[in-house]
Amino acid sequence: MIEGTMSRIAPFRGILYNQKKIPDLSQVIAPPYDVITPEAQERLYRKSPYNVVRLILNRDPDRYESVARLFQSWQSEEILVRDEAPAIYFLSQRFKLKEGGEKERQGFIALARIEDFSSGKIRPHEMTLAGPKEDRFRLLLACQANLSPIFALYSQPKQTINRMLTEHAETIAPLLQVHNDGGESCRLWRVTDPEIIRQVQREMEDHLLLIADGHHRYEAALNFRDHWRRERATWSGQEPFHYLMMYFSNTDDPGLVILPTHRLVKDFPPIPFQRLEDELQRCFYLEPYPKTRAGQRSFLSALKGGRRRHFLGASFKGDPRYLILRLKNKRIMQRLAQEISPALRELDVTTLHRLILEHILGLKPEAQRQGEIISYSEDEEAVLRAVDEGECRAAFILNPPRPEEILTVARAGEKMPQKSTYFYPKLISGLVINKIDLDEEIADLTVP
Repeated sequence: MIEGTMSRIAPFRGILYNQKKIPDLSQVIAPPYDVITPEAQERLYRKSPYNVVRLILNRDPDRYESVARLFQSWQSEEILVRDEAPAIYFLSQRFKLKEGGEKERQGFIALARIEDFSSGKIRPHEMTLAGPKEDRFRLLLACQANLSPIFALYSQPKQTINRMLTEHAETIAPLLQVHNDGGESCRLWRVTDPEIIRQVQREMEDHLLLIADGHHRYEAALNFRDHWRRERATWSGQEPFHYLMMYFSNTDDPGLVILPTHRLVKDFPPIPFQRLEDELQRCFYLEPYPKTRAGQRSFLSALKGGRRRHFLGASFKGDPRYLILRLKNKRIMQRLAQEISPALRELDVTTLHRLILEHILGLKPEAQRQGEIISYSEDEEAVLRAVDEGECRAAFILNPPRPEEILTVARAGEKMPQKSTYFYPKLISGLVINKIDLDEEIADLTVP
């Protein structure tokens, strides 16, 4: 928590699919736009003419205009309907883990007042790219709606908000229940009780918010706010363009799961293999495993069992070994990255990007951020297979950062490299939409 910070939230009149016309919501929901592959986009298009993918990732030539037309027509047809009263929406996602077992993540959806990052009230934790920000800004201008919520984190060890909303949900029926193709189930409750909303507002007053997913959409919302400030001669701060829809998840919720995001490197400047080996040995202890099925299982098991800092896996094209790399001395990173905070310097992903990719393999930061050389995946076996089959020159396997590490980096005012985290499961798009009606005003958030 930062002294003097305040995160202001508000209820809103959500737009939802009309279950009288769309009884099977599984046909119209979708993952977030930035994890939808072209193949998945095609499947979602075939599922329903009303699938939300047509809004969040439209493929028409005039896609922004197309989204605006579709969004308006779906409302006119009452495919999408807007709630009569402002509410917050309590969301439960139940999901299975890859290694077995099941978890439930709880959170709530509400409006949050948009803040400049310099205020310290809302903070990013990852770097962003110009292209996606411009795309999401143009989409926001076209449809004037938050089509999917930003995923935000706050810390509340006592779980007061989740407990309160769970108790309230036990007294009312869910507004909707839906299962997606991945086997996850969602239940959503509409909470309109003014006293409960006020209690949630009180509890959220002094919390730092950290953007977990949706950095590009948040920065697009900042640009959208500034655009309408310029268009208006005067503004009070209560206009709807000063707010955006967020999903709030507690970092202390045992259902919050962070998966690692592994790296595939398609190419890097030529370097003799022996020199690469020498450079790695100079900085790391190397623990080799043979590139066999048994070797891969042992390699991944040892890597996941480590859970130590500066501990990551690697596979290079033409090398018959999988390697676990353990930094010999943290002073190596202290010398190499003096300008960043200890919290950021201690992360495995920083060791990878700064020491291995930049210093040893010669990939400058700009090249790393372009998206042409480095790709990302949560599937470690697929990443290793891509190197074994010659599609890429190197793969790096990471353990996920812990929530407290992410918060510490954010509090230090710094950002992690792009795609450092994968919050699982992703939020489902199509549950709730926030319409930005410029003729309305957000209710005063003063809490008695």
